[in-house]
Amino acid sequence: MNITVKLLAKLALVLLVISSVGSVSAQTDMAKTILEKLTARVAKLESACAKDIKKYCRTVTPGEGRMIYCMEAHEDKISTKCAFELGEAATSVQTAADALKDAVIACKAEISGVCGKIVPGQGRIAACLLSNKSTASAGCVEAIQKIESMAAQ
Repeated sequence: MNITVKLLAKLALVLLVISSVGSVSAQTDMAKTILEKLTARVAKLESACAKDIKKYCRTVTPGEGRMIYCMEAHEDKISTKCAFELGEAATSVQTAADALKDAVIACKAEISGVCGKIVPGQGRIAACLLSNKSTASAGCVEAIQKIESMAAQ
């Protein structure tokens, strides 16, 4: 479960990156869809683990990963359903984090080149990449398409 906790810790970063996407409509829709999927996964996790949380972690103040660490401390006692949902949530978060990381790496030339004068924040660089996808490198296009397909699933 230690790996699961580390992967779930990435959730905050992934949600922050995705939710910071703003002004361009297509980009906002894609980010909104991915954010909704991850949020739904977390809600399913909370539901599956509600009894375990109440039983083992009722005195823990939620936030900053404390609940996840508490669940980790009781990993040998949590229900199979909760353990399964922890694994599923970790997989979802890892997939999103990997796709974003791959896009940043694959699109490094485009980010510093054609999008180099764009002020970062509110999805402006992502919007620049999308609007310049036709001239982007094959690796960058592939990484962008991976994120788009993740949103479409």
